[in-house]
Amino acid sequence: MNSNPSNPSANGGKTINIADILALPERQRQIALFIRREEGHTLPEIADHLNEDEQAIAIELDELVQEGFIREMEVEGIPRYYRSEMRRQGSQFSKMIQQALTPGKPLSMIVNPSGDAPITPGSTFELCVTITNEGNQSALIEIYIDETSQFLHQWCISPYERLALGQGQSSEVVFQIPIPLDATPGTYNYLLMVDAQQHYPEDTPIQHQARLQVLPFVQEAIRVNDPTFSLLPITSSAVPAVVQPGEPLEVQVLVHNRSDRVDRFRLTCPDLAANWYRVIYPEGYTDTGVVRVMDGLELNPGEKGLIQLIITPPVDTWATIYSPTVRLYSLNNPDLVLLDAIYLQVMPIYLLTVELVTLVGKVSHQSGVFELQLYNGGNITRDIALIAKSADGDDLCTYTLIPTQIRLAPGGYAIANLEVQPSQKWWRRPFYGRVLNFVIEIEDLQQFPLINNRFQGTLIWEGRPWWQFLLVILGIVGLIGALIFLLWFLFFRPKPRPEIIEFAPAGKNYSAADEESVRLNWEITNPKRIQTIKIQGVSPDGVVTSGPIAYNFSRGIPNELERFCTTDEVLNCQNVPTDAREPGDYVFELTVIPEGKKRGELEELQTNTVKITPFPIPEIEEFASTQPVYQEVIQTNPEAADQEASPTANENNSPEEQPQPENLGILLNWKISHPEQIRLLKLVGRNPEGIVTFPMQSIDFSQGIPQPLQDSCEIQDEALVCMNLATGVRQPGTYIFELIVVPQQGEPEELPAQKTDPIKIEAQPVPFDIVEFTVNGIETLTRPKFVVQISEDESIPVPLSWKVEGGRELKVELLPAPGTVPREGTVPYPLSPEPSTETITLQVTNEAGEQKSRSVTIETIQPPPPEPVEMTPLSPPGDTANGLPTFEPPPPPEGDSTAEAGTSPSPSPSPSPGTTPSGTEPKPLPLPPGGSPPLPPGADSPPPAEFPPKFR
Repeated sequence: MNSNPSNPSANGGKTINIADILALPERQRQIALFIRREEGHTLPEIADHLNEDEQAIAIELDELVQEGFIREMEVEGIPRYYRSEMRRQGSQFSKMIQQALTPGKPLSMIVNPSGDAPITPGSTFELCVTITNEGNQSALIEIYIDETSQFLHQWCISPYERLALGQGQSSEVVFQIPIPLDATPGTYNYLLMVDAQQHYPEDTPIQHQARLQVLPFVQEAIRVNDPTFSLLPITSSAVPAVVQPGEPLEVQVLVHNRSDRVDRFRLTCPDLAANWYRVIYPEGYTDTGVVRVMDGLELNPGEKGLIQLIITPPVDTWATIYSPTVRLYSLNNPDLVLLDAIYLQVMPIYLLTVELVTLVGKVSHQSGVFELQLYNGGNITRDIALIAKSADGDDLCTYTLIPTQIRLAPGGYAIANLEVQPSQKWWRRPFYGRVLNFVIEIEDLQQFPLINNRFQGTLIWEGRPWWQFLLVILGIVGLIGALIFLLWFLFFRPKPRPEIIEFAPAGKNYSAADEESVRLNWEITNPKRIQTIKIQGVSPDGVVTSGPIAYNFSRGIPNELERFCTTDEVLNCQNVPTDAREPGDYVFELTVIPEGKKRGELEELQTNTVKITPFPIPEIEEFASTQPVYQEVIQTNPEAADQEASPTANENNSPEEQPQPENLGILLNWKISHPEQIRLLKLVGRNPEGIVTFPMQSIDFSQGIPQPLQDSCEIQDEALVCMNLATGVRQPGTYIFELIVVPQQGEPEELPAQKTDPIKIEAQPVPFDIVEFTVNGIETLTRPKFVVQISEDESIPVPLSWKVEGGRELKVELLPAPGTVPREGTVPYPLSPEPSTETITLQVTNEAGEQKSRSVTIETIQPPPPEPVEMTPLSPPGDTANGLPTFEPPPPPEGDSTAEAGTSPSPSPSPSPGTTPSGTEPKPLPLPPGGSPPLPPGADSPPPAEFPPKFR
């Protein structure tokens, strides 16, 4: 096979991505996508696939070849077309090729494919590596897939290759990597290493990192009864869903349960991070009708349902096409792999921030220094070219810009330094200075839009020095000045004025908790010339917060300052108190008013900001329960609980009969700093939904630790520590406690609440049992079957009694009718007037789904009319007639109109074993000849459910 590349533009371009192909015209896009899927087709084959004329397709192919989207190669004299990983000549090199072909490196590497490569399971991935020895010696080169690339290293047939290249030689190595059929769809990172330690140890190894994306295996067989799902909108690599960074994309997942069982489905996206997507299942309803949030989709056999998948790429997501895998899990078939892929195209954001900063903007001989700061706030890589030139059109300056080209990854930051050197020729320097204007033009090499491509700067070039004339001017000015000073000193010099030498606070730190005011120190010269000293404190905003306080010095030191001030040549005052006590920032101002009519400007001086710190705010340092999970304590002996709750009972009981310690429920621990500043503690408990389950308790700490908490709380290391504080919460459930501190003084009035982690009380199972289930007063455990003789066209009520003890939230059912009943009761169960066999079941289900049941069978028969059968009395308990117990139903009560109408009688208490509800002995019931029961009743017999039950 001979291959002659007819597209030299493919050598030296950048990698084609799917966004470039989607931007092509319709026909060219179809041709490029077809060749990317299936390479090596001829012109007639491509025209036949697209149902187009060959001449029109040939024109489009020539344009695609010139643009670098595809390659034309002659194979055995026939032109064939292949996909190209490179673009037209003259565009920017990809990062890998630019790094490999950098001048000065002895080895260069070209990898094909150089970026991410998609592939399906069962295919073979070919990784082609071309190595060129550009050094000055022959070299032994090792090319291998690093062992850290675990899966590709295992899948590769030969992950280690060696080459011997002479100077200027190049060779190609192809790694064959078959992808297993059971490979999990996803992204696999791999590291390619090129090493020549023997000949180029300082320049090797050369590393190349890329990713291999294994797509879902779309040819997987699906059984008839396997569940299926589909995604809306429908996307593909050619038509991806367009989404902006930070904006959600709603995907509807239609799930079809084609099995014959109720199934539960769960949806995940294994290729996406957790912050990329959110799965919303349809809301469900409890038995009481309360809406609850579901964590899966429950479908009956043959039913379809929708799952909402919301994909929100982060704001800093790079602009490209993503193909994450969507997997559906079946609860019935956990090993069943249901996969599909959704193609997303994250749209680019062209946001480039550029700022020109002046470092040295005024010069005489040196260069002006400027910085151009660039920040890529978009999600695509930007290649920027920079040019600096004069804005005035002259050549007075030389511009040196380093670097002139910058590549910025998304979120990248770069700085370009600019030096502006004015001309060094002495005759071109201005006499009075000059303003030099220049501009920096930026250009996007990829032709992406720019907000502003011109940035103007200014350099001030100082004028010539006037030192030649300065000496004469200075001499004249100095002489005039000396004469004026002499006249002023002799005739007009004023008397000395008082001057403030020092004015500062006496201390550095003040606190409102110390209840001390700010004290000041000052020193003033010429104290005899002082008439009044005025002191006032203002806030940083200029509002007077202290004073003003005025001291009259016309008769010497005033009485209120005698303890603090001394005078000699300097007035020295130390620790002079002020009225500043409230928390806040103060700036004190000292004003000295001198004596005399011509006072002139007053002498003033300010201190630095003096801060009085507010009262310390108590903070909750620790707040938690003693343990995260509690077990429910069930009081098996209610009487013992009552005695335990009674103080007198505890005193009368002997030590051996003392009740068990009381269950205190959830115990809390907390630690709060500055306990002296606590006025009130508020404690409230809520469930995870925010509903209050523990009413708010207010604990007063204004007088110290209250009496009820002195056994649990103490002051340790200037902190309030409370351990094992009982809340009395014992009911099963999940609780979150909030603790709020109300300080004694200061703001805010109520500090933010501190919450515990969720605390759970797990419920203990309570045993339950069926203690009684009788038919006509006879226990069904001893007699599971009864035979009853009936009369024609007459409904016979049979009294059923039951009693269930123990358990919690039990569901008691009497089946087949009347259904749900109370724990204890009696109901007349009507029998069909037709011969039949009925099974009555008492079924009890607890809150955990556990069940207990007891059943009894009642068979009704009619005596044959032609032969009278001698009546047999009812056998006592334990005896049988023909192997089965029999009894006669009780007669309806006298005077009961409802019984005459055929309705069920009113409820009555459970009869004792062996007696009828009326209290008389049951009459003997006849059996059919031979002792065999009659056939089941016909379709006309009314079911027991038609008779209304009555409970006691």
